[in-house]
Amino acid sequence: MKKTIVVLMVVLLVSVGLFASGAKETSSANAKGQYVIKMATPSNPEDNCVKAFYYFEKIVEERTDGRIDVQVFDSGQLGGHRDYIEQMQMGSLQAAEINTAVLSGFDSKFMVFDLPYLSRNVKHLQSVLEGGLDEELSKSLEASNGLKVIGWMIRSPRNIYNSRNAIKTADDFKGMKIRVMESPIMTKTFQLLGAVPVPLSANERYMALQTGVVHGAENSVGIIVSQKEYEVTKYVSLTAHNITPNIIAFDKKYFDKLPADLQEVILKAGKEAGAYATKLDSDSESATLEQLRGFGMQVNDIADKSSFIEKVSPIYEQYRAEIGGDIIDAFLK
Repeated sequence: MKKTIVVLMVVLLVSVGLFASGAKETSSANAKGQYVIKMATPSNPEDNCVKAFYYFEKIVEERTDGRIDVQVFDSGQLGGHRDYIEQMQMGSLQAAEINTAVLSGFDSKFMVFDLPYLSRNVKHLQSVLEGGLDEELSKSLEASNGLKVIGWMIRSPRNIYNSRNAIKTADDFKGMKIRVMESPIMTKTFQLLGAVPVPLSANERYMALQTGVVHGAENSVGIIVSQKEYEVTKYVSLTAHNITPNIIAFDKKYFDKLPADLQEVILKAGKEAGAYATKLDSDSESATLEQLRGFGMQVNDIADKSSFIEKVSPIYEQYRAEIGGDIIDAFLK
C-alpha cells in the first residue's frame, strides 16, 4: 500500500511539473504575436507611404520583440480611405493611411489642407503642424470619430496630369474633367478654375483615366509612377496647387487597451514612419519627374501661377467659419 502511495505521489509530482513546464512554454509562445495590428493602404508597394508602412511594421516588431504582429494590406486590398475609417470605427481594422481630403468629410478642421496655395512648401507645412496644429487636429479627430493620428506623411506638391492638353494658365482648364478627392473644397477649387471636377476614390482613378470618364487627375508626381498612371495620361503640369498630408490613423479604442509600453512604441514608430515617408517623397521628386519624361510624358513648369491663385482666392473666406479662422491663420503668419 505504501509503495502504491509513493508511486502515485511521484506520478502526481511529475504531472504537475510537466503542466507547469507546458504552461510556461504556452505563456512564452503567447508573448509572440500577442497583439495584431492590421494596417491598410490603397497604394502599391512602390509608393512612399506604403514603404513607410512596411518601415513601421519592421521597427514595431523589432522594438516589441514580436509581441506586436503588424500586418500591412496594400494595393487597396481592404478598399479605399473612406472604407478604412468605417472599418476602424467597427474595430475590424487597427490602422490605415487616410488622406486629409477624405477626413475633411468627417471633421471639418481637416478641410484646411484642401485650401489651394495655403502651404508655401513642405517645410512650411511641417513647421505649422509642429507648431501645435498636429495635436489640435489629432484631439479633434479622436473626439469626433474615435481615430488617433500617430503620424503625418506629407506628400510632395500636387500637380495636374491629363491626356488632353498642357496647363499653363487657368484658361487651359476650361471643360477639362478632373478626378478630385472626395472633398468639397477640392470640388469647388476646380469649379473656380473652370474645370469639371469628378470626385472618385483612389482605387477608381486609373480606370477612370483609362476609359475617359475623366481627362486627368491631380496628385503628387510619385503617385503617377507608383500607380502607373503615366500609361493613361500624357501631360504633367506643375501647378503645385496643394500640399496635403496623409495621416497614419489608429483606432483609439484598440490603442487605449494596449499596455503603456506598447503604446509608447507605436507613437514613436508612427512619428518616425511619417517622417520617413515625407523624406522619401521630397528627396525623390526631381528623379520622379525625370522618370515621367522617360515614360514619354510632357512635363511643363509654371513660373507664374497668378492666374490660378486669382481664380481660387474667394474660397478662403467662404470656408473660414467652417474650418476655423485660427487654423487658417496658422498658415498665414
